[in-house]
Amino acid sequence: MKNAVLITGGAKRLGSLIAQQLSKENYFIIIHYNNSESEAILTKEKILKNGGDVALIKKNIKSAFDASELILEALNFVKKISVNQFTLINNASAFIYDNAENFEESVLDDHMHANFKIPVLLTKNLHKHLNSSLLGNVINMLDAKLFGLNSDHYTYTLSKYALLGLTEVAALSYAPKLRVNGIAPGFTLPNPKQQSTDFKRIQELNPLSRGPQADDLINAIKFLINTLSVTGENIIIDGGAHLSPQKRDAAFL
Repeated sequence: MKNAVLITGGAKRLGSLIAQQLSKENYFIIIHYNNSESEAILTKEKILKNGGDVALIKKNIKSAFDASELILEALNFVKKISVNQFTLINNASAFIYDNAENFEESVLDDHMHANFKIPVLLTKNLHKHLNSSLLGNVINMLDAKLFGLNSDHYTYTLSKYALLGLTEVAALSYAPKLRVNGIAPGFTLPNPKQQSTDFKRIQELNPLSRGPQADDLINAIKFLINTLSVTGENIIIDGGAHLSPQKRDAAFL
């Protein structure tokens, strides 16, 4: 029996790394993407080269109908194989800088749609299509800054707070058929314009002097997939940075 994992925004960066690593351990991977087709194909090729099983779904999720279609397409893939648990990782995210004084309504809408509304709709539709032979599991990708606040990225932070609320309320509302948990990573991957020395310096601004690695997040994901008695929980992976938060987001330090 296999676990099937649908990763939204799974074509690049952290989503791609999660897909590649889980595929090495007998997980059937379904990568959702919208505009990143070349990256999705490259990730698929890497997974197949390593002997993994993978499928791609291109979808621009604008509505409840699109969310329902994505879940149905993903479940159609797993009908062809023996799967006992289906995990949705809500990884796709909008991340646009603003602050409390200058944010625009359109950016607020973008953040709330990508970071909250889509996970709400996908979670609802996954629960709807579960049956007694298929366990359901949702993992929401949160942000460690929710537990060690600063005022940067104002509407992004608000949208991630909404996702944190969804994690707990949905865990209660959709039990026992569906488990819902969250992972809150700190500064894990450098942005493309960032020098490695600067990234390393920022990663070490925490009590452990050690920032999270992609493997740390992947290990947490595997724990949440395999531990069937856990729901409504959030795992913070930031080297303890939330215990002594900085005044600015990591990108500005």
